[in-house]
Amino acid sequence: MKLATIKMKKDGKEYAAFVIPRGFVTLERFNEEKRSDWPTSLDALLAGGQVELLNRWYMAGGGRIVENMSRRLITAPEEAELVGELYVTEDEA
Repeated sequence: MKLATIKMKKDGKEYAAFVIPRGFVTLERFNEEKRSDWPTSLDALLAGGQVELLNRWYMAGGGRIVENMSRRLITAPEEAELVGELYVTEDEA
């Protein structure tokens, strides 16, 4: 699983996001679509120990769900910029 903090070019706001081949899926959009409640900042995910739980879900099939999200929920690479480093789990390294 790859996570990043991205900054949207249209509004300058920062979001935690899954990094997928087609771009990014912010946790905010993911939560809205799937009615989940993951923290929406990478710092909050890490501080709260939620990254490990999210990675387990992702590896158990959640990754396919994220990668198959509707195009309207995906932020294209040209619409955002990476802020800081990618967070990559060991299974992706």
